[in-house]
Amino acid sequence: MPSFSMKLKDELVDIALNNEEEKAMLMGLMQINGSINLSSSGLYLEFRSKNLKVAKKVEDLIKKFYNTEPLFKEEKELRLNKDNVYSVLIEQNATIPLLDLKIMAAKEDSTYNLKKELAKDNLRLSYIKGAFLACGSVNDPKTLTYHMEIQTFNTLTAYNLRDLLNVYNLQAKVSKNRRGYIVYLKSADKIADFIRILGSSESLFYFEDYRIERDLSNSINRVMNCEIANEKKATTAAIRQMKEIETVKAYYKDRLPKSIKEAIVLREKNQDSTLQELSDKSEDEFNKTISKSALNHRYRAIHKLYTEIIEKREKYNGSKLN
Repeated sequence: MPSFSMKLKDELVDIALNNEEEKAMLMGLMQINGSINLSSSGLYLEFRSKNLKVAKKVEDLIKKFYNTEPLFKEEKELRLNKDNVYSVLIEQNATIPLLDLKIMAAKEDSTYNLKKELAKDNLRLSYIKGAFLACGSVNDPKTLTYHMEIQTFNTLTAYNLRDLLNVYNLQAKVSKNRRGYIVYLKSADKIADFIRILGSSESLFYFEDYRIERDLSNSINRVMNCEIANEKKATTAAIRQMKEIETVKAYYKDRLPKSIKEAIVLREKNQDSTLQELSDKSEDEFNKTISKSALNHRYRAIHKLYTEIIEKREKYNGSKLN
């Protein structure tokens, strides 16, 4: 089954662009993932991808803009999942696209600036499409983490791409990995914005639908966890209060004030209830409402009496031992 990234790329390839935008997209594809190689025949360019539609798109654009017939190859990956890998090799007049697409400049010229190179908004977005098609991936929103990244193989390329993405306030960052550098987004909001600016409406709807469902589920879980924690807290407090009430009643007998006796009656009759529930039941028990705050104050008073009794007993037992 195709991954979310694969579906997104398939959708991007099918978006209609004008000639200028297609050239900018090809620039993104080749600057990010075009390699410069030498053979006995001379210099050649190569683009490799596991996505057939992306590789075919590169082949078509090379034919269209440079009037040359690139070599298209399909082979099995030697390791990992042994997926098909598709290669587009430009062997004839390779220096023309090399210079026209600024491939060497993007990799080696520290003064090269993508934001200046691509002054128009539509060209910048087309370049970003190409960069993502070349080496991009985004986690399916069904998974545990939100993550979008574009693998690059050169420092200058990585930081130029980051700066271009941040023209759209995406808060992109760069991190080094074993293959080079990744330009990445972690925020769900920014990834949604990224998909939106690419013009991928179907993928955006899918992403947002699952994101809403997931966030709603997380919210429900948080509420349930809070309720469980509150119930546990209330149960623990009730058990402690019953123990304290038993000791206080045995010690003070009928000498307790009316307010304390009322709090004791409510707790003894409703041992698992919360303070709010005890407050609600006070009307039926005493024909008056005792507020949650008042009950809390009374149970604190009982706790204080209990503490004093325990301290007295410990003091008495200590002196008796001596």
